[in-house]
Amino acid sequence: MQENGLISKKDNTIMRKSANSFQVQVENFLLQKMESGEWSVGQKIMSERELSAELNVSRTTVRNAVLALTSRGYFERMIGQGTFIKRKPVREAGSSVSKGTLGYVVCKEKGKRLPIASEAFYFDVFSGIEEEVSRSGRHTLFTYLDDYDPDEIEQFNRFLDKVDGLVIEEARNTEFLERVVRDEIPAVLLAPTLVYEKLDLVSMDLASGVWKAVEYLRELGHEKIGIVNGPLHRDSARIRFDAWKQAIRAKGADISAELIDGNEDWSVDAGYRSMLRLLDRNPEMTAVFCANDLLAIGALSAMHERSLRVPDDLSIVGFDDTELARHAVPPLTTMRIFSRDMARSAARRVMERIDNGNLPAVRMEYPIELVVRKSCKEVNEGR
Repeated sequence: MQENGLISKKDNTIMRKSANSFQVQVENFLLQKMESGEWSVGQKIMSERELSAELNVSRTTVRNAVLALTSRGYFERMIGQGTFIKRKPVREAGSSVSKGTLGYVVCKEKGKRLPIASEAFYFDVFSGIEEEVSRSGRHTLFTYLDDYDPDEIEQFNRFLDKVDGLVIEEARNTEFLERVVRDEIPAVLLAPTLVYEKLDLVSMDLASGVWKAVEYLRELGHEKIGIVNGPLHRDSARIRFDAWKQAIRAKGADISAELIDGNEDWSVDAGYRSMLRLLDRNPEMTAVFCANDLLAIGALSAMHERSLRVPDDLSIVGFDDTELARHAVPPLTTMRIFSRDMARSAARRVMERIDNGNLPAVRMEYPIELVVRKSCKEVNEGR
């Protein structure tokens, strides 16, 4: 139905609890209207204000969605006149929306999920993928997936209908990856994740990063170095913990069980609780290695609650070098993961596979660097 040459309004289609962002849902809404033939080439679409009211999202979300599709050649914006449909999406057989999109998939149980904007590492990866794919006129869709849950895997087929290829992070289930290979889906694994020889892997040397952190603290004279772990059922946390134990032993520091805590999740709250327990058990502890920056931020909060100063009373090292680390008080010494560079490499490799599916599987490994800020100091003599 059309009114006065404009695209007519339809019912609200935005899902508040979808894994996809509001912007992505608005883009899919617009693409589906064009693809179905309801909206025709050359027609003027509704204004930002009208779409915002129709879909019950902000005008900024609508504007960003329209700009994204304009950059991909679907719309043409004419100053003083509005936005017009320039071309119709090309739908492949069996697809529900147009292609030209990469999927970013984080394999995680339902109870452990947070909005991607709250997950600093995932958000950095998403941004890096989007930076790379936008150069080729593509876009990125994000979803969580429990790769052991048959119902979620079945629902995942609808996500696959929307994308050309996948960047998969933290995959755990070999059977799921075998299915990806069997269905000839262009895909790259992004570490830390399960290694599967038939798929490309973009990885990082987690163990060497932990060793560098321990070496730095030992150079400052610390002997009682605690650890706040991430969830040890995850490979990424186990690798960090095992490397910490090995480095502590190799450097001749105390490796007492009383210096070890954490096995919950990667959150600020988990870091806060773990740090309080460590402080209760270890009055002589002089430094703590935290398995990620969120845990370290929680540790800083626990220190503040106990009226202890960082680094005067205790030194803290994080891991990831997120923006939170740079703006913490004090700014956090941490291990820099080149997450955006890794994401861009993964996105480029997926696009190469889309163009040429016969490429051999490769492994790309990135280093991890120490970033020294204000949360560590040399141990005072006699302490």
